[in-house]
Amino acid sequence: MVAAVATALALLVGYVQRAAVSSDQFANRAAAALRDDSVRTLIAERVTDQVILAHQSDLIAARPVIESAVASAVGGRAFGGVFRSGVRDVHRAVFDRDEHTLTFALRDVGTIVAAGLEVVEPSLADRVRATAQVDLVNRDIGSATATAARAARTVKIAAWLLLLVALGAAAGALALARDKRVTVTRLGASVAVSGVVLVVALGVVRAIALGHVHGLDERAAAGAIWDAFLGDLSTAAWVLAACGAVVAAAAASLIRPVPLDAPLRRAAAALTAEPLGPVGRVLRGAGLVGVGLLCLLARDTVLHVLFAVTGVYLVYAGVSAILWVVYKPRAEHEAPHGARHAAHADRRRAVAVSALAAVLVAFAIGAFVATGGTSTAAPAAVTCNGSAALCDRPFDEVALPATHNSMSVPLPGWYSAEQDASIAAQLHAGVRGLLIDTHYADKLADGRLRTDVGDPAQLKREAREDGVSESAVDAALRTRERLGFAGSGTRGMYLCHSLCELGGTPLEDVLTDLHDFLVADPGAVVVVINQDYVTPRDYVDAVRRAGLEPFAYRGPVAAGRWPTLRQMIDSGQRVVFLAENHAGAAPWYRLAYETITQETPYAFKHAEDLTDPARLKASCAPNRGPSSAALFLVNHWVTTDPVPLPSNADKVNAYGPLMRRLRECERIRHHIPNLVAVNFYRHGDLFKAVDTLNRVAGR
Repeated sequence: MVAAVATALALLVGYVQRAAVSSDQFANRAAAALRDDSVRTLIAERVTDQVILAHQSDLIAARPVIESAVASAVGGRAFGGVFRSGVRDVHRAVFDRDEHTLTFALRDVGTIVAAGLEVVEPSLADRVRATAQVDLVNRDIGSATATAARAARTVKIAAWLLLLVALGAAAGALALARDKRVTVTRLGASVAVSGVVLVVALGVVRAIALGHVHGLDERAAAGAIWDAFLGDLSTAAWVLAACGAVVAAAAASLIRPVPLDAPLRRAAAALTAEPLGPVGRVLRGAGLVGVGLLCLLARDTVLHVLFAVTGVYLVYAGVSAILWVVYKPRAEHEAPHGARHAAHADRRRAVAVSALAAVLVAFAIGAFVATGGTSTAAPAAVTCNGSAALCDRPFDEVALPATHNSMSVPLPGWYSAEQDASIAAQLHAGVRGLLIDTHYADKLADGRLRTDVGDPAQLKREAREDGVSESAVDAALRTRERLGFAGSGTRGMYLCHSLCELGGTPLEDVLTDLHDFLVADPGAVVVVINQDYVTPRDYVDAVRRAGLEPFAYRGPVAAGRWPTLRQMIDSGQRVVFLAENHAGAAPWYRLAYETITQETPYAFKHAEDLTDPARLKASCAPNRGPSSAALFLVNHWVTTDPVPLPSNADKVNAYGPLMRRLRECERIRHHIPNLVAVNFYRHGDLFKAVDTLNRVAGR
């Protein structure tokens, strides 16, 4: 009895420790509840209210449209990721950070809802997008967090202690038993009963809990949440009961199988027998009335109990029926063969029965674990960077399409673009590596930008690194003075190619586009290498203002220690921020070429430098970064001063020449090209070549 009770309690406490104390598991189960329509509907209503309240009453007339967009978004992958992150933050606040105020916040909801409104009501999209965060719960819970943290530690210890008690009690019972087979039978039966009691108790508590929830929709949502968190516990209790029944039946078959009809007849006789005394009759009548009321008022609970008892009983019956053929009365067996042979036969039967019982128990437990068991997986990204095959690969073993001077695009104010479309368009097309330059510039009254030159000699050195000649810099500076780039202006940070006079995009706009893309595509992992002419503090502050810091990768960067893409996605850390010159100001903003990245040369004047087989070896020679670096950047573009030529990209980005160089660099450098950076990414076959490196089908 002690062993059976301790086993059931160990299962219960161990389950709570796994499903409720672990932040990731708790968040995964909460996210799993979103599969239920009633839960999604309830959350959609709350989110809609918060979005409208964030703008006071201005959006009340648009409530039906907003609620429809929210309801569609709640069932999507983007919202699921945001919801899971919010639940995980709440859990950690309670169990890890000892915070007295509990806030369940959903970040980026405005961005998600706005994406749905862009099509049906574009005028509302920008107003809703301003809702950076929705607080579904905000309560002061005082010292409850400290109590929860202590309870979590107690639960972890209690689960192991109860398991030890169960094993010790079972061993003691066997040691003291006169007939160990009878003891094993009783032990199995007791475990089966304890499992049934646990199943029944969970059903009763669920019915009572849902009875306190008002409203049909709310009750349905509460039931779905209960099942998401405790449904597996009920299944585990079923497995425990079934395993106990198997053990009992196996042990009984070695003694004498108990016919099923005997206990059923005894139970029926006890229930139908009329007591002789008045007290007994009154008690029997009261019991019948109580059972009748339960059947009327708690029909689901009664059915749950009946099915639980019947299910375990049938398992026992089935195993007994199978093992009945093993049982042979001793007298019948000893006569022809003798006592010694009978003993050997008994041992063989015991081994066979034990093996069969072990197989059945292992099958039950294995099936439970294989179908999820006490672990609920995070909502799986359908793809990781466009392919499900990449999800379980470490990040430093994956190739990414990248763009050189990603910000240099054919937008108003830009000259000599090096890419085909905006960074937002690049990301949506599949580009996952962005090589950008950041500068300080003054925005003048006429809208033009004036680069903060500082030291002209330093500017020339920087421009030379970008493939811009000194004569071109001198000409640009002279032109700047003649064209009136003078007067006061507003200082800001811009993405420019050497000189912002030739084109520039506000850093804030690009970071916002990156943020919105990551929210909309929860399976994307991106690398940003910043050729930085701004301070790390200013750059990090811009990343934080754009809401990108939660996405910043903060894990290990040494070779062989990178997580898989799936792990990066599950953690939410999906952007690797690197700096060329000066990093710091945040632990996630790190130097690219100190230890993390190695690269090839990048100063190629002719297409033949990248396509002629005789020149490929030189094109793959080491440039910046140590050979031990985890990430390998292949620079693959032709620099033509002052105007880049898409025709060169047609030649060098073609599948044949591009793959030949990538394979040659992979052979020489003993590393898969992690970043394949090109100009004019729409020309040639960049994405096809990267898919070939990754050994995945074309997207």
